[in-house]
Amino acid sequence: MIRRFLPVLLLASASLLRGAVALPQISAPHTSVTESETVFTGGARLTYDNLLLLADEIHYNPKAQIAHAIGHVSLTRGAQRLLADELTYNLIERTYSVKGMRVGEDPLFITGSAVEGGPASLIIHDAIVTFSEPSLISPTLKADSLTYTPGEGVKARSARLGVGAFTPIPIPSYNQSVKDPLFSHMTARVGFGSKLGAYLELGLLAPVTPSLKLGGDLGLYTNRGVLVGPGMEYKFSSDTQNVRGKLSTGYINDHGELGTDVLGRPIQEDRGFVSWEHYQTVGDHLTLLGDVNYWSDSEVVRDFRPDDFRKVQNPDNFLEGTYTADNYVISAFTRFQPNNFEAVQQRLPEVRFDGLPIELGSGFYHRFNASLAVLSDAPPTTGPTLTSDRLDAYYALTRPFTPSEWLSIKPVAGARFTYYNQAQAGRDDYARMLGELGFDAELHANATYGYKNERWGIDGLRHQVTPYVSYRYIPEANKGQPYIPAIDRDTFSTYLQPLGLGDRRDIDSLKATNALRIGLDNALQTRDPKYGSRNLAELNVATDWHFDPQGNEARFSAIQTQLAVMPANWLQFDVYQNVTPQDMRLRELNTGVTFKDANVWSLRLGTDYLEAGSFQSYAGAPITPVNGLQAYTAELHYFLNEVYEAIGRVAYDSRQQRFTEQTYAIRQNIRNLWFISYVLAFNSGDTRESSAGFSIRLELVKF
Repeated sequence: MIRRFLPVLLLASASLLRGAVALPQISAPHTSVTESETVFTGGARLTYDNLLLLADEIHYNPKAQIAHAIGHVSLTRGAQRLLADELTYNLIERTYSVKGMRVGEDPLFITGSAVEGGPASLIIHDAIVTFSEPSLISPTLKADSLTYTPGEGVKARSARLGVGAFTPIPIPSYNQSVKDPLFSHMTARVGFGSKLGAYLELGLLAPVTPSLKLGGDLGLYTNRGVLVGPGMEYKFSSDTQNVRGKLSTGYINDHGELGTDVLGRPIQEDRGFVSWEHYQTVGDHLTLLGDVNYWSDSEVVRDFRPDDFRKVQNPDNFLEGTYTADNYVISAFTRFQPNNFEAVQQRLPEVRFDGLPIELGSGFYHRFNASLAVLSDAPPTTGPTLTSDRLDAYYALTRPFTPSEWLSIKPVAGARFTYYNQAQAGRDDYARMLGELGFDAELHANATYGYKNERWGIDGLRHQVTPYVSYRYIPEANKGQPYIPAIDRDTFSTYLQPLGLGDRRDIDSLKATNALRIGLDNALQTRDPKYGSRNLAELNVATDWHFDPQGNEARFSAIQTQLAVMPANWLQFDVYQNVTPQDMRLRELNTGVTFKDANVWSLRLGTDYLEAGSFQSYAGAPITPVNGLQAYTAELHYFLNEVYEAIGRVAYDSRQQRFTEQTYAIRQNIRNLWFISYVLAFNSGDTRESSAGFSIRLELVKF
């Protein structure tokens, strides 16, 4: 019979150690008395110092202060519990012996042939630990001897991991917290794809210390070979720091169809990847970050980890340390290029000081930023390698004015000095000083209405309107361009970029600026009993007016429009539109509508349109083509019942007039322990992924 139970934790009190023993309270339907003991039967109950002992019968010796419980024994103290067939408990010494012991702490369940120890920890022999209730499908740990510390976890050596009675995985050292799953990561997937062939993928991370989990991944592919790689996760905290991170690796000697990478180069058969993420805080001020991703070629993660590739298609590699004080931030940052298929503006390293705006007096505020960077840009194909040692500093003064509560005006005057130790066009170095003048102004207005609608959850309306204008004049921003290595340059984006000189990151390819940004932000809100208020709709519109257009700039930039409508928690509609005002040409349009019915179903429909064109990052730079896009997507999640969920995803490319992706899946929840996904997928137009495939994926539920 399967039962839920919690751990035993028996704590000795000071009064007991001094010999001042309180009397227990015992009750039962039937009682008999002998010379040495009292026998309570028919469902006995003993309470003593926040301790509860239940059993079919209890034999109590008042002289020795010993209770012997027989049959369906349950010993409980607080939220912790021990179950056994028989238990003898010494009320004075707080020790006990048991037969047929079962102990644990949700979600860990432990059984064993014998137990020894005291209130602080138990040593259990022939131990079996299961995650959640014991069953044929429960994650299981077996060990000849195991130490269980209530409230903390279990430790074992020479243990074996598995599922149910099948525990084939040897673990030399195991240290499990009661707060974590038995396996922090356990997955299995079998399937077939036209590119991979029949395949089996396994993943496991098991705790070897409370802070460290070790394991790895194994993939067997009939068309490709064997992919294997160790992995780990770590997480620990103290009074002074918090640390977490994970490592994932893989290597395969690929004997399948290798093809070419994104640069058209043949892919080699020795392929692999390494991914490491790190986050750490030390004290209240210091933060350390790291993200390292080595790919042997641009397609290895796409071929063998398609879910990861959809999230990150251009791997980043950086390390950063940041010290945050009350009014300034000091950081050291390095970005490097371990992959030979992508262009990276490397920082080897960059040290920055960023001062927050500080009041000087008389209403004036000043701001100061400075950086020293060793830069490198080595194209993966043809083209010169650019290097530069750059010192950069920016200083600005502002004087905000608020003529009324609905109007704010902030004039800005700033200067930016940049020195390049390695220049171009025959110069050894080059120094540049730029100045800017401008202002930021906002007008705030709102109106309230008493409209109410119970069906839509509307309790009054408030309309907030914020028109704003920002002006910047930077007349000589493009001076010295022939001498400056264009490493930090403009990148393709359909969104409006920062206007102020101190916020620009493309400082090696600046253009002279004489521009006014005009915008209008709208928000329609209602009262919310939980959050105070919530937005029903948002509408934001903005454009830039260039008085002196540079290069291929138009006098008016594209008009950016963002609309979001969320009148209820089951409906949301969002739109982003980019239109050129000169000819009202649509450059980009993204829409999406989401319907939700509590925990029963959800449906999202989306469209994505991007006009084809070209992009040039700076004058004289190569022209990069921009591929157009016109796609429609739909994703449906429907819970058939508490066990089964139906999932469907489709993507249609109207330019190619075909479905580029179709995924149909059933997800099964097995006793809140495992998820099994049965997936049928079709792909069109993608030469790397299988045109058709079927897979079954098994993963442990994350608690």
